Amino acid sequence: MSFKSLVVAETANRRVLPRTKGMHCDVVAYLSPELFAASEEDLWRDAYRSACFPGARAVYLMPDCHKGYVLPVGGVLVTDGTIVQAGSGYDISCGVVYLRVPGLHAADVADWSSRQRWVAAIEERIATGYRSARPARMRTPSPRLVEEILRHGAKAIGVSAEVCERQYIPVPDDFDSGRIERALAKAAPQLGSVGGGNHFVELQCDRDTGEVWVMVHCGSRGFGWQTADWFFKAGAELRGLPAGRREEAWLRVDEPLGRQYWAHHNAAANYAVANRHTIVLGVQEATEAVYARRPEVFFEISHNLVQEETLVLPDGATTRGFVHRKGSTRAFPAGHPDLVGTPWEATGHPCLIPGSMLAGAAILYPLDGAHRAGCSVNHGSGRVLGRNEAKRQLAARHDDIDAEMRTIARTCGGVRIEGIVGNCERTPLDECGHAYKDLDAVLQVLVDEGIARLHARLYPIANIKGAD
Repeated sequence: MSFKSLVVAETANRRVLPRTKGMHCDVVAYLSPELFAASEEDLWRDAYRSACFPGARAVYLMPDCHKGYVLPVGGVLVTDGTIVQAGSGYDISCGVVYLRVPGLHAADVADWSSRQRWVAAIEERIATGYRSARPARMRTPSPRLVEEILRHGAKAIGVSAEVCERQYIPVPDDFDSGRIERALAKAAPQLGSVGGGNHFVELQCDRDTGEVWVMVHCGSRGFGWQTADWFFKAGAELRGLPAGRREEAWLRVDEPLGRQYWAHHNAAANYAVANRHTIVLGVQEATEAVYARRPEVFFEISHNLVQEETLVLPDGATTRGFVHRKGSTRAFPAGHPDLVGTPWEATGHPCLIPGSMLAGAAILYPLDGAHRAGCSVNHGSGRVLGRNEAKRQLAARHDDIDAEMRTIARTCGGVRIEGIVGNCERTPLDECGHAYKDLDAVLQVLVDEGIARLHARLYPIANIKGAD
């Protein structure tokens, strides 16, 4: 059966895969005609499978969606009483923190050599991956601090709740951090490291104002990966799934393994938040050393997480549910019940969107239409080429891609800035701009549907890729 052929267009950008055999709910997708045409049948098959999980109440696809593992990347699954481990995947609480650099303008960072100094200063102060040397000034945290981080996230290192999507997610008192030895062994050595894949630290300029920002994108590192791997195996055994289908595992929140997973998932999420803010300290030192300006944290948010949230129904009533965002970003608009008492109650909280190392990033603010999308937006541009496929297809163009990164010129706040300084000898083909969708086309879908408004569009001017 072709599930894509069953999809019905309700508006120019809103499409529905109607509930059919085995599904507990419709799948609602936000895709322009061009993005829908380019979507894979495998994506729709996985969306169908997501709607078939026990307890599924809603499935949404964001405009950056593409095939992942069971739950599509760029997918949102809302459940009642069940947790689907693929909803967080292997990098639990992968996310972004944004820093604004007061008093620094595009004119101050246009010089290529100053950006090279900034890249070097960052690498002296943070670890990019487990194979990179841990800078001497980065102390390895004590076992006591690690335990506190697993329980209280950013709070454990003194970060205010006002700049976090969530300062921490509670874990039960009987949580055993040593249950998964291989996970705990990674926690202290990797705290404050970026990691490989699409993770990075990036110096950016606002297209319109010329303001300078720093984006940090990383997750829960080896602690989160080992945690997820252990529970995928345990969940598959519990559900009677073969090893090759372990990502299809799901858990009831009231069964022993479900309670254990929820505790460990939340601990990994807490670790990820603390990891991002630990990197922030190195970024602040480096930027101050090179540009004599200290960045200030603007906001931090995840895009790979399961959270228990208040859901606002069409009639205005509320209920609670587990919202799985796999490669999608929480988007609570103004007045959302879970924002009461926060600085974002009247505006909605910021949504931080990394695009690609060529196209840059964006800051969105949710609108009332976000309720029609599970209070979610995209988490980036979305891939058009998988990692291995990108390396194969783009290999012949590698020289041109390298030249593009060195010579691309953009105007930010009236100042022309040429080139993107990097820490890699060659542009990683699996992360270059040509492996991703058009970020502006993805964002336009959300704007057109009244889901979010564009607050800022930012261009990269220096990029530090992580390594594993």
